[in-house]
Amino acid sequence: MLQHGTRILGLGRYFWDAIREINPNDVRAELERQVTIGFFGRPGSGRHTLSRALFGDGEQDVPVRRFSCNEADSAAVAAAGAIDLAFLLLDAREPDWSAERRVGGQLAGRGCPTLLILTHADALTSPQQGLPAMRLQFPSHPPELMAVVDPRNVQATRARLIGLVLNTVPALRLALAHQYPALRRAVSDDLIREASRVNAQFALMSSLPALIPVLGMFLGGVADILVLTKNQAMLVFKLAALYGRDVSDRMGVLREIAPVIGGAFLWRTAARTAVGLAPAPISALPKAAIAYFGTYSVGQAARYYYERGDKPPPEVMREFQAEARRRYESLNDLLKQRFAGPRTALPPAPPREGTA
Repeated sequence: MLQHGTRILGLGRYFWDAIREINPNDVRAELERQVTIGFFGRPGSGRHTLSRALFGDGEQDVPVRRFSCNEADSAAVAAAGAIDLAFLLLDAREPDWSAERRVGGQLAGRGCPTLLILTHADALTSPQQGLPAMRLQFPSHPPELMAVVDPRNVQATRARLIGLVLNTVPALRLALAHQYPALRRAVSDDLIREASRVNAQFALMSSLPALIPVLGMFLGGVADILVLTKNQAMLVFKLAALYGRDVSDRMGVLREIAPVIGGAFLWRTAARTAVGLAPAPISALPKAAIAYFGTYSVGQAARYYYERGDKPPPEVMREFQAEARRRYESLNDLLKQRFAGPRTALPPAPPREGTA
């Protein structure tokens, strides 16, 4: 019992030390930044339908609405003013896209990230003709910023475009989720995956100094504890802000979330310590796996709590851990390229008690 209490206090100390270094004003400024989005296209191309599909159906879903639907002409681009992200819609029923090409050129000249969206592809002989036609008529536009969607299908449109939007303007993710709650879950998952990947890569690289006798072992151990914990704390802090918590009350954030993420955090700490007993070349990749699993579990437990107001039950945590395993498998090859060695042995399944 005493040992368990000591571990809990250790979690609080590490997490509190990390949270104290976070500036709430920086997070709040990132969250509350106003994002302006412009939709450009001909009448009937689906501008309003696409905006509703991606960003919400009504004012009750969008606390601060800062987007505009514009014509596909030069005057519309000038009238739209400064834009952080643009959607240029192409109507597949229209044979001539010269006006859209001029608008695309103007937006590119302004340095505005622009997603090229083809709608009404069902009017084509084959919907598969859409992307080749876009690439032919917009040869200088990045192919990865082109998509064919039917905005009337909200679920399919979000599945196709939300990830594209977040990858295009990653610095605006928190602001987008704050301004458009329909994006909140996708942004949360994106932040969790990113933090998990960063921690896995750092855990791998921090093992390299351990190959240097004495000093390397000290540097690797300190970096492993401090940096990984700080990254997890920053992730939880951003999730708290995203779901409306008062991040200026840092102790309140810690007090609320520690019981939710404690089990996952402590199990990963113990596993990381056990793996650390092995020689560096052997332990490096398992450490990366543990760092990924730990960060993913902490993030998803926090996201679940902030969404539902309750601690995730053990079966839900097992689902999170299974998803972490699947995602780490796809990352594993990339990590092996940075550190040659055998395929990492994934950590054993955590105990069923608590959130671990």
